[in-house]
Amino acid sequence: MKNISVVGAGAVGIFYGAKLEKAGFKTEMQTRSARRKSEILQMQIRSLWGNFKSKVKLFRSTTDMTPADLVIVSVKSLPIIGYKELLAPLLRKNSSILLLQNGINEEEKLHKIFPDNPVFGGLAFTCINKVSYTKIEHLDYGFIKIGPLKRKDFKLAKTIAEIFSKAEIPVETSADLRYLRWLKLLWNIPFNSLSVICNRATTDKIIRNKNTYELAEELMNEVLLIAKKEGSRIPASEIKAMLERTKKMKPYKTSMLLDFEKGNRMEVDAIFGEPLRIAKKLKVKTPVLETVTGILRFMDENRRKQMN
Repeated sequence: MKNISVVGAGAVGIFYGAKLEKAGFKTEMQTRSARRKSEILQMQIRSLWGNFKSKVKLFRSTTDMTPADLVIVSVKSLPIIGYKELLAPLLRKNSSILLLQNGINEEEKLHKIFPDNPVFGGLAFTCINKVSYTKIEHLDYGFIKIGPLKRKDFKLAKTIAEIFSKAEIPVETSADLRYLRWLKLLWNIPFNSLSVICNRATTDKIIRNKNTYELAEELMNEVLLIAKKEGSRIPASEIKAMLERTKKMKPYKTSMLLDFEKGNRMEVDAIFGEPLRIAKKLKVKTPVLETVTGILRFMDENRRKQMN
């Protein structure tokens, strides 16, 4: 895999894409916010792994890009995304698709659209912000966990992981993608929701306040119940461990809070709506998750009306 495309390149996509470009892989990136049809930008990356600069090829549309061996999808997980039109110009017969996205069941959607291309989930446990058009700030963590949608593609998942390793990105692989998805939601659900609902709170404010700490813990317990009912047995000890890791994180605005502040559509359906539908199907009671989801849906709609 030598040719790589990053689709929906925001802070996360540009950071990892720039690392891959720096490691010698031919990398092209797409973002709707591109100022021109195509351009070469000198990106400045400020990272706890070491600051660096990287020239990135940026495109407004995937139709102007070269078909790739590996297509990394880092676009927001929104119902309005037309994956077929977005990804088809980049895919060859043997191209692999890696989703660096939040939420759950997104890989299944992609497989239905592109049944002949192997699909993988990539979970980026990281804190990365876009400071300006040409500046990215990597604040904390950064490792990626990769798993195949189909277990028969696990060997290929390891090949993809080797690519990230060559770019000096810490990476792990697992044959159980579903487990990884629930593990990521264990953090995303409480901290993305509370950051928006609690007056634009950064992670440090949430974790150090008794009320929001307990609320985060309640949400995590509900996520754990859904995952367990479905068959993903995440140990209960992971909740305390995750909360302790969050205490040590640098103060961070979640991606959902950044979207809310900009008036962008938030990933409410992928991160909250889909787990809630799974819970109802499995008859798991999740009163806190249900309440938080309703509040976020209201805030999402109301905020976008105000911005328009």
